[in-house]
Amino acid sequence: MNDSEKWERMLKQALAAPGEPEEKLNQSILNRAEERNSMNRVYRKRISAGVMVAALTLVMSVTAIAATQFFSSDQVAVQLGEKMLAKAFESKDAIEINQSAVSGDYKFTLHGIVSGAGLKELNDSNSTNEIHPERTYAVVSIARQDGRPMPRTSDPEYGEESFFISPLIKGLKPWQVNIASMKGGYSEVVLDGIQYRLIECDGVEMFADRGVYLAISSGSPFYNSEAFAFNESTGEVTTKSDYKGVSLLMDLPLNKAKADPAKAETYLKELLKEPESGTKADPAEEELVNQIEDLKKRLADGKVIPESVKEVTYDKQGRINYEYDGWNVKLSPETLFAEGQTGFSDSVQFSEADGHYLGLQFHKDEKGVITGMVIDLK
Repeated sequence: MNDSEKWERMLKQALAAPGEPEEKLNQSILNRAEERNSMNRVYRKRISAGVMVAALTLVMSVTAIAATQFFSSDQVAVQLGEKMLAKAFESKDAIEINQSAVSGDYKFTLHGIVSGAGLKELNDSNSTNEIHPERTYAVVSIARQDGRPMPRTSDPEYGEESFFISPLIKGLKPWQVNIASMKGGYSEVVLDGIQYRLIECDGVEMFADRGVYLAISSGSPFYNSEAFAFNESTGEVTTKSDYKGVSLLMDLPLNKAKADPAKAETYLKELLKEPESGTKADPAEEELVNQIEDLKKRLADGKVIPESVKEVTYDKQGRINYEYDGWNVKLSPETLFAEGQTGFSDSVQFSEADGHYLGLQFHKDEKGVITGMVIDLK
């Protein structure tokens, strides 16, 4: 029996258990698929707590001014095609910050933020760039400390280092309330070797009396408990000094007079409420989950591509690295395998081109050796 046949047999055995995939498994597949997209394609990210949806946007590399000079928030918005938002960043209600901090190998600068009143007067019914007064928009730049330029969006290495950049509300569990659950997203543009991210989410001004952090971490596009600690008693979020990557918190200078405790409580009640029994699933989410379940079933009849069967390598941050024919994956082993787990990972990454699907799955043997393989879903 050759290696390809062996892996196919093991894969089919792993998929032979009856019953529908658990919600955790579906979410794991969705998260891994989203991480795959973030590494190899250019998207505006629209993040929801249940299903990750990526919408194509304008993300560019531009050379315009000296690398020592930062672009302003309104200039970044213009480069991303957000002319109405650029006006909002120029308004008197916008907060110009330009605060920098260093973590890991990077320097991060929070350039500006605008919410609420700074947006209300700028919506134009004839504009295709509608902005929402109930949202918060902020611009953050990312630069390498050693002066090397960040990769252009057309470079193969663009997106290999993923970042989580999100507001966190003081006193609230950060894994429950962040850019993902607050209907958030972002756009990116690379200007003169500096990467700029325009983030947006539901408005945070209503929490001004509580205090709001801007959290930044590397290694994952999602909240990472390995990078931050949360004190259940005090509600304080802190960075972990032993995290091998970026772990950074900045205080957002919000005007406490604009806080709205009643509105905040109503918002949180809706955000954190448990779904009611028998609640009908969102059709789009249900369709996506069904599609992923169908793809997982097709794995059992797929063919392992022999050339794709490779033992992973590890980087200095302890992440596994796997590369094959356009797949370029960097993941923490803990996201694939529970402690002591062997066999095939529950999570699967899928790619599609012209209706042809491929699946990437990892296997861990008794010696701890992790092997990746791509399955052709004919």
